[in-house]
Order: sequence, then structure tokens, then C-alpha cells
Amino acid sequence: MHPLQERFQSAEQDCQQYLALLEQEREALAKQDMAALEQLLEQKRPFAESLITHDQEIKRYCQANNIATDGLAQHVEQSADEALQQQYQQFLAALAQCKQANDRNARLVFHSQHNTRSMLDLLRNQGEPGSGIYDQLGNRSRSGISRDLSKA
Repeated sequence: MHPLQERFQSAEQDCQQYLALLEQEREALAKQDMAALEQLLEQKRPFAESLITHDQEIKRYCQANNIATDGLAQHVEQSADEALQQQYQQFLAALAQCKQANDRNARLVFHSQHNTRSMLDLLRNQGEPGSGIYDQLGNRSRSGISRDLSKA
């Protein structure tokens, strides 16, 4: 067995487990379940650290064998080891899925933040000084109370 094959296999397994957590994270984001999100963050941490370790080990292999970091795919292809090539492709596919899921979750977080900011701006009545609906303490602002037409 090629030394990289085991590394790719282990990295792919970690990617699959990380991907499962990213899917759970997507559901928690959709439900705005903060307790679940905090728990998932703790569960994701060891897998992220493990993937960093895999990356470092692959880079060490490349350095030890005088392979440019961007030449790894060519090195695997030239090895004529079909099992290694297949494992490498599976690893790359799993890594791409993780990136896609992570990007999707990041977009969900961004949209949630944007919606929250918009709601806060509406409550503060941003852009119209002196006519805010609520003050800093969350009480109705006196300047936001309108007069009756008869008193105008």
C-alpha cells in the first residue's frame, strides 16, 4: 500500500464525518437553534484539527519526495497505483463536498445576520434621526409619538 493511500483514506473518512456535522449545522441554522449550534461547533473542532493534520502530513510527504504542492495530482497519476488514484479522487470529492457545505452554511449565517441587522434598523428607525420608534432601553420613544391631526 502506498504511504499516501492510508492518509487519503483517513482524511476522506474525517471529511465525511465533518460533512455530516455540516449538514446538522445547516438544519440548526435554519431552525435558529443556538444550543445545537454551540454543540456542533464543539463537535466540529476535532475534525477540523484532524483535517489540518492530514494536510500537514501530505505536505511533509511532498517535501520529503521533492514534489511541488501543486504537483501532487500528477504524482498520484504517475504512480500507476489504481487504488491510490481512486482513494485520492474520493478524498478530493469529499473535500469539495465539505467546502460546498461550509460555504452554504456561511451564506446562511450571513443572511441571518443581514436579516437581524435589518430588523434592528427598523426598530431603531435608522436614517430618520429624532423619530425613532424605540429608544436605547427598548422603551417607546417620546419623539416617535405622533400628534392628532386636530393638534397639528
